Parts: sequence; structure tokens; C-alpha cells
Amino acid sequence: MQPTFITNDSEIPLLEGIYIKERNPPAAIQGAFLGHTAIAATAVRGPVGKIVECTSPSRVQEVFGGRDRGTGGAIASNLWQALLNKPFGKVLVARVAAAAAVAATHTFSDVTPTAIVKVDAANVGAWGNDVTAQVIVPSTDGVSGRFDMLVTYNGASVQYKNLDLTGSNDNTLQVVGSDDANWVKLTKLASGTPIAATASLTTGADGTVADSDYTATGGPMDLIAMATDVNGVGAGCAFIGEYSSAATKTKMQTLAASVNDRLLLVSPNDATISVSAAATEVAGFTRSDRLVYCFNHPYTQDPSTATEILTDPKAWMASVLSQIDVDIHPGEEDTKPFLAGITRLYNAALQRGDYKTLKAAGICALEKDDGYSFVSGVTTSVTPGKDQITRRRMTDYLQISSAQALKSQVKKKNTLSRRKAILGLLDGFLGGLEKAERVVDSYELDDDILNTDTQRGQGIERVLMRVRLINHILELVLETEIGTQVVIKERS
Repeated sequence: MQPTFITNDSEIPLLEGIYIKERNPPAAIQGAFLGHTAIAATAVRGPVGKIVECTSPSRVQEVFGGRDRGTGGAIASNLWQALLNKPFGKVLVARVAAAAAVAATHTFSDVTPTAIVKVDAANVGAWGNDVTAQVIVPSTDGVSGRFDMLVTYNGASVQYKNLDLTGSNDNTLQVVGSDDANWVKLTKLASGTPIAATASLTTGADGTVADSDYTATGGPMDLIAMATDVNGVGAGCAFIGEYSSAATKTKMQTLAASVNDRLLLVSPNDATISVSAAATEVAGFTRSDRLVYCFNHPYTQDPSTATEILTDPKAWMASVLSQIDVDIHPGEEDTKPFLAGITRLYNAALQRGDYKTLKAAGICALEKDDGYSFVSGVTTSVTPGKDQITRRRMTDYLQISSAQALKSQVKKKNTLSRRKAILGLLDGFLGGLEKAERVVDSYELDDDILNTDTQRGQGIERVLMRVRLINHILELVLETEIGTQVVIKERS
């Protein structure tokens, strides 16, 4: 008897026999991605007061500029330095700028003269003084009253065509657009057409960046603590690029108590701090398994000057975390290629005892040993079982992944079959990880022990997920017995 393939159960009673019905498998839980990095840092240019998602070095350059204003000299971008010579995945950037920073500007008039259009640098900073704008009449399409504008910056140019400010018309936003990488924004001041002219934007200023420009409510540090990409995916870690102070570290401790999906990275204010001083500083922290203190400033090569520059260790830790799975120790041997951009360490003479002191204090430290690595992967928490970075990351991975999959179950009918389906989702997710020997060593699920009829009557359903995480070999002991005698034993 051959089986009959069906698509509808109504076909089954029609005749005795064997029926095969192909079904789509139930939805599976997709593991959360924790490889994004959120960075608050000064930059040559770029939007302020928002997160900008960058998926490539070229996009970072387009939006935030490079090392300096294009003329060489001192490094003008902490963002550039934080990303230098290290791999990153997607970065979510909050530019830090001084409260007193000003955007460069110029106004073009008609023959009257009446001010017709104001050209502002797209964002604040002295960089805008390097922008030149040229009004071109007639416009590309030759329509009376319209004009083009050629904007030039650092040897490159873009031409905005067929701008129309006549009467009630204003197509500036449509023509210029709102890309974060734009150099200028145009504002209509009056109806008309400006005369053909060329001018540099002026009065742009950087101001002086203060701690408050980092720590202000709703400012860059708050932004990176809750940053997500356009798909709502959060960052696995967040840090301030190439800057540290007592005020920013205090703010990080406050944020660590409120974030629930990322690590916050801090480091000493400068490279000269001693091991004992670092340990004393961290001892005064409000400790958290979401706060990671990185020690031992590394040097790397500045490609523009072919000289070494001193950099912040927390950016290197962020780079490693962006490249590894959640169950990989950030000091594992295989992480050394991610730190290949390091040329040497400021504290090159640290001994084994120093690293023991640092680890006991809740501090990660860079070490040179056939390459560079973070010799310990600890958070500032010294609570046993909560001190490891991997423990925190694996926990976040399991909780966020499960929550994302189960959110569709909210407001659905609380039936036995639905409760079984929820357990099935979790079982498939955890069982797959256990089989692959990733994250999960063993697990148990229960949807009954935590629930009462009263709570279910109130619309509350609890699922207990017990997971034993895969631990790491943090100390490997090789015991040897080597002597001069040979002992021969007869074995059965």
C-alpha cells in the first residue's frame, strides 16, 4: 500500500490507508547577538545628541571624520583613536561635544540685499570653517529663480541641484536630505534667489569638552547605555573612547545598576597608575558584574605619523568582546590576533604577583605572553559565581534570546497546549546549545512549580528555567612525578 500525501486533514476519513502530511517546523529561538559596541567619544564632526549606527570604517569616516581636520598635527578625534588598529563589528556612536561648541555658518543674499538662505555646517565644531559653499545661477535645469549650490570640504565636493526658494517654495530638505554624513544644512530665510557667490563658512568652534558633556542627563553616556541598532538589537558592551575621569566612572557605576543587557567598560584615568592604586580605586566602587575595569595601557602605531601612541585598554577589551561568542573567555589564547595592533604595554614589568593582585581586586589586565591578552576576564564584582565576564554574557544571551522569542506569547490564551509550546521552544533552544557544547552544560524547565491558580487567574504565567552554564578552565594543574626508577607491573 502506497502512502497518500495530503495537505488537508479532511482527506483522511475518505479511505483507509497511510497518510503523510508535511508540516512546517515550529518557530525556533534565535540566539541574541551581543557583538555590537556602543561608544561615546569626541570626534572631528558628526551629529550630537543621538546614536549613529556605523557598520564599516568608511561609514565612521563619512559621518565623524578621521584623525584630524585633514591637515595633520595633533589627534583631534578620540573616536578615531579608540577604533584604531583593532577589529570591531557594528558600532553605535554617540559623539561628545562641548556645550559651547558652535556650528560654522554663512548667509547668501539677493541683489537687494535680502538674506535668502543660510548655510550651516551640519553639526558643531571648528571643522565647519573648512567648508566652502558656492551659489551657482542659473540652476542645472535652467528654470528661472532656481539655483545650484556647490559645497566643498577637504578637497571633495557635492552639488545640490535645482534649489527653489521662490514664493512659498522650499525644497532644501528634499534636495539636501538628512543623512548623518551631510556637511551642511540649508535654511530658507526669505523668498527669492541668491546671487552667484562663493564663501567659506565661519565662526565654527569646538569649545572645551568637560566631564558634564559626557555625564549630563540624556547625554552621551546615557545614550550608549541604552543604544540599539535600527533593528532594536542592543550593544554587548559600552565605553567612553580614550577618556576617563572620576566623574565618568561614577556615572558608569550608576548606569551599571540600571542596564540589563550590556557590560560597561572603564579604566584608569591615565597610564601611570600603580597596581595598588588601581586596586584601591576599584575597592571604592559600587561593584557590579556589569562593570569591567581594564588595566595596563597599550601602545599602538599611528599610521599618519609612523609613531607609537598610548591608548586606553578598555577599547581593546571592547574589540575582543565584539569578535567572540558569549561563551568564549576574553583572555583565551585565540583572542590574541584581535590584539595584534598592540606594539607594547606601558606597564611592561608587571609580575605574576601583580596580576594575581589585579584579578583579586576585580580588574582585567593586559599581559604580554607570545602575543597580548587579558590575563583575567573578571568583572568588578567579587561575589563568587558572578565575577566572570563570560558568566554575565552567557546569562544575558540566554535571557534576551528567550525573552525575544516568548514576547509573542503575551496576551495569548493560557491553555495547556500553549504552555507546552512555550516549554518546547525553550527546550529546543537550550537542548541545541547543550548538544553543541555551547553556553549550556545542563538545564531543567518547569511551568508548574511557580504558578498558582490565583496568579493564573490574574493573567500571570511563570516559567522556571534552570541552567548550569559551561564553566571555563581558569587554572590548569599539571602534576608530574619524574624519577630514575622504572616500575613494571603485571596487569590482568
